[in-house]
Formats: sequence, structure tokens, C-alpha cells
Amino acid sequence: MGGATRTIELEGVLEAMFSYLPEMSMEEGGDTFPVIFGYGDELELNNFLANREVSTTYPLIWLLYPLKEKHTDTKLEVDNASFILAVSTNSSMENKQRMAETFGKMLMPLLYNVRYAFKNANVININNEYDVVKHPNYSKTEERDESAVIAIWDALKVTFSFTIRDTCLREIKFI
Repeated sequence: MGGATRTIELEGVLEAMFSYLPEMSMEEGGDTFPVIFGYGDELELNNFLANREVSTTYPLIWLLYPLKEKHTDTKLEVDNASFILAVSTNSSMENKQRMAETFGKMLMPLLYNVRYAFKNANVININNEYDVVKHPNYSKTEERDESAVIAIWDALKVTFSFTIRDTCLREIKFI
């Protein structure tokens, strides 16, 4: 009789990997903020946002459910996982300013760091292709259904595929 193998828990691996991300700042020498990681559908995201102060919520990486996982004895394959990278925004900014400020100084560097973590984590093989959808001034507050996002963001939705191997994650060093 063979022994049972350990099932790789996606969220735990991602949380450990993202814990190595450097803190982010909107301006050089300004206040820095740790990157926050969460996961779930839009209802769970709304609960998360409703129960936190803005200063402890962003920058945010949110693994969007549902997603499909394919498990074997030694690896976990995830196709087309979507991550929301978000920061709180000022809804009165115009897109040109928004692209220079929140996208240029926070979201694009955060995307770079996320991609760097995936490429340099010893437990992950990542597909080099990925999709990015920009969401400037994103909010669903005008929709009055339960799944409407309750904050105003500048956000990127990033979708890519990867494989996680069943081994211990080593520290990821950012330069």
C-alpha cells in the first residue's frame, strides 16, 4: 500500500512567496507600505476591504477566484490565474496623471516585483506570456449588487499560468 502524498496548497505557497516582496512607496523617500496578499471572489474582496483601514489595505495583490488547479504527486499546475494588483486612487485625477502617478510609480513596479518573484522562486516554473488589463479609476460602487467592489482603485488585472513544485521555498532576494 502506498502512502498518501502531500497536496500543495496554492494560497500558502503564494503567501510565503509574496512575503519577500519589498515594501512600496509612491515617492522616493516617502512612506513605504507592505504589499498585502489576499484571495477569493469579489464578495470576499468586498468583505476584506470593508474590514480594513485604507492604510493597511494597499498596495494589494488579490488572487481572483474561481480558478482551476491540476494536482499530481509532485506538482500543482495553474492555468490562467488572475491577480488584481490595486492601489487606492483619487477619482478626480485624469488618466495622464494617473498613468504617471499610480500606474508609473506603484502598479508597474509592483507588477515587475510580482513577475520577479515568480521567475526567481525556486518552487515555481512560470509561463513567460501574461496578459495585463489596465483598470484606471476602477469602481463598481454605482452597481448596487452584492458583488460590487466597494473601493475606487487604479488596478491591473494580470493573468498567467504557472507550475508549483513540491519543495521548500527559498528566500527571494530583490535587488
